[in-house]
Amino acid sequence: MKRRSLIIGWLAALFFLFAALADGRSVFAAPVTVVRSRANIVLNNGLIKLTFSRRYARITSIVDEMGGRHRQLLNTAIGMYLDANGGRLHPPRRSAGEPRPRSYFVPLTGRGCRVIRHGGQSAEVIFNGAPSFWFPFSVQAHFELRRGQSGFYAWVIYHHKAGTPGGDIAQTRFVVKAADGSSVFTHWAVDKYAQQSPLMGLLPEERIVKKIQDVTYLLSNGQIWCKYDYCLFNYQFLCYGMAGHDTGLWMTWPSTGFFNGGPLRQELTVHQQHVGHRLIKNNILAMFDGSHFGAIPLRVPRADNWTKFFGPIFVYVNNGPSLMGLYHQARQVARQQRAQAPFHWLHNRYYPLRRGSVEGRVVMANGHTAAGAWAIISGNGPTDWALQSTGYNYWTKVKPGGQFFIGKIRPGLYKLSICGGNQFQDFVQHNIRIGPGRSTHLGTMRWTPANRGITLWQIGVANRSAREFFGGNDVRHYRNFIRYLKAFPNDVTYRIGSSTPAKDWNFAQWGWYSKKPYWTIQFHLHARQRGVATLTLGFCSTLMSRGGLAIALNGHRLTVLHLPKSGTAPYRSGGQDSKYQVVYVHFNAKRLIAGLNRMTLGFTRAFKAPAEYRQQMRYHPTPVGAVIYDAIRLQVKS
Repeated sequence: MKRRSLIIGWLAALFFLFAALADGRSVFAAPVTVVRSRANIVLNNGLIKLTFSRRYARITSIVDEMGGRHRQLLNTAIGMYLDANGGRLHPPRRSAGEPRPRSYFVPLTGRGCRVIRHGGQSAEVIFNGAPSFWFPFSVQAHFELRRGQSGFYAWVIYHHKAGTPGGDIAQTRFVVKAADGSSVFTHWAVDKYAQQSPLMGLLPEERIVKKIQDVTYLLSNGQIWCKYDYCLFNYQFLCYGMAGHDTGLWMTWPSTGFFNGGPLRQELTVHQQHVGHRLIKNNILAMFDGSHFGAIPLRVPRADNWTKFFGPIFVYVNNGPSLMGLYHQARQVARQQRAQAPFHWLHNRYYPLRRGSVEGRVVMANGHTAAGAWAIISGNGPTDWALQSTGYNYWTKVKPGGQFFIGKIRPGLYKLSICGGNQFQDFVQHNIRIGPGRSTHLGTMRWTPANRGITLWQIGVANRSAREFFGGNDVRHYRNFIRYLKAFPNDVTYRIGSSTPAKDWNFAQWGWYSKKPYWTIQFHLHARQRGVATLTLGFCSTLMSRGGLAIALNGHRLTVLHLPKSGTAPYRSGGQDSKYQVVYVHFNAKRLIAGLNRMTLGFTRAFKAPAEYRQQMRYHPTPVGAVIYDAIRLQVKS
């Protein structure tokens, strides 16, 4: 009996050991301590020390305690805080005595601050924010430091009560104001299009010559620095941050299902701000919800009871002699965090631990493959998945055989969208119920694309991306509209059958030109055509500040397109916006001739770029305008 008890004791100890290791903790680590004063709350686990300001409801200090370093990682005058841009929907006319309209909020206060101890294994600090006249949302932010981890978790819960004024949130985020200049950090690392090697950049401290636009500056070394150069797509958000002097500070994402806009929304990661004439203020952002590049703000009407859980994020600190070593270690930790989520220790009614999954197979009736397409689970309504914001969404890539599997889905009612597969219109299936702890099997689904006849030619791949075009995989440059002039001094002439998208078709057509105010597509036909011809154009981005887009065939104008602005990609270092547009131009196929045909696309108010731009690549801000194509297809149906 005694021996049996001893074996059970050893098994229990082993179970505790493995559970601790799986949770990323050291069983020999110091417990989490809490010290409270009238002004501050201090949490310490022997690896990092966090100081919270009760008055300002933010973290004012992150100290690296590993190996007795005691190194301050923050700008302590500002620290880490939550903010939001938004406001009240349909605000009433302001009368005397009412507060002035606002659009920027730091919604948390120190009133009602709570500290919860979890038996020495962790400690949690909770701040609250009540609805206000101009911001009708209540907010609760949680910060948790756990034993044996050189980092901490943070998450936010937003509420809107039915009957209160409707509101919108254009963006909400945690902002980490890291130590200024290069006193602690010298480089930043951001995955560039999810490649293996990161964009490891030196923190610039050049003198600012001129401000060009929002956080975009011409520097004394002739370079243009822009915070949008460091944006990522939602599907790329895993780990980024700053490193230097043997220390790294990283933003890691254990999950992303709370993001608005699906896998192809783009958001900010790291950037700098100026003090005087130099860039020295270092920012690391956790953008939970955002409306950059045409994404839709979060809008909640008066009638809705609404709650959304954002996070958790894991802010990680590490040490080591190699910058790349610090980065790769942070990525490894980020992958471990993602594998462990949802976290069993996080007990909150809005954070379900029992999740569901969905799997299925999609086959295309035309014999093509959907391999590489996005399979996206999003809100069940009619709104396009890329323009959703109030709910949750999950995604994966379709495998070569058409199979897909998406796990860790919050229970609820969703729709499935398959986006890509060289199709301009998504496959959509509604009313997909995801239950807790259950897998939903959709079986084999048949995707039947619209039949618009025989395809005569196509440029690009219909998948909401311009990456296959020249420059389309290297768009994080503010000077994209100037680089075109050097790459295409005679503008674009694309010859079907001999030209290639990667060399001969620029990813964006600008409202100015080198020599000709249009692009040309040349193609040969062996015989005249009968029936209805359809030109299908998919647009990743549209910004028509220079008139409409005229389309002509063999000297005859077919139409002029006037498309609404989709976002900011053309002038904010982007290759696409969240809003995707498809246009069908129908015409009599008799306009197609046997022999050489010539189709042109050009802005009706295009203008010739000044000579100094073409010769010296000089920069001067100009409202150029642009369209960014996804794909163009010409079909004929008898």
